[in-house]
Parts: sequence; C-alpha cells; structure tokens
Amino acid sequence: MTVLAERIEAAHDAALDALTHAAAGQSLCTLGRERLNAAKYHEGAVVALSDARRALRRGVPPPAPQDWGAGPVAAQAQTSAQWRAYLIGGRDALTAVYQSTLEADPATTS
Repeated sequence: MTVLAERIEAAHDAALDALTHAAAGQSLCTLGRERLNAAKYHEGAVVALSDARRALRRGVPPPAPQDWGAGPVAAQAQTSAQWRAYLIGGRDALTAVYQSTLEADPATTS
C-alpha cells in the first residue's frame, strides 16, 4: 500500500468517526441546523475520501481537492449552507491528505 493510500484510509476512518460523533446516532435529516452543518462537513470528508479510495483501487489518480464536488454539488453549495459544508469538508479532507503525504515524503505522490 502506498503512503497516499495509507493516509486516505486513516483519514477516512477518522472522518467516519467524526461524522458518527457529530450525528450522535441520529439521522442527518433529523439534526438541527448547527449540528447538521457540522455533520454535513464530515459527511463530505467521508465521501471525498471514499471517492479517493475507489480511484486508487481502479488505478487512477484520486480527485484533486479543488476538483472534487465540481458540478451539481458546487452548484448546490452556492445556495445551501449544508451543501457548502459538505463541499468544504470533502475538499479539506483531500487537501489534508495530500499535504500530509507530501510532508512525509516529498517524492511520493501516489
């Protein structure tokens, strides 16, 4: 397993734990506004990191942070705080993984 794949796995597990904690066992559709934004942020991280894992399994590069969520998600984020939190969470998660991977080994990008 590459350094990037290991970091994606670890970040995915941490994001899933954070989402579980933010939701406190409740469905996301039953959360109040403040808790919902926090949960949607972590949900975006889980989904972005899941997308990155799938890409690596297919042998293609994971999405770049700035490209993840382009299209319908980015359009929804223009008018919805929850979608904005989701988009930012996903992009933040990918950015953190890439930065930590480069800091660990600047020669490693995959």
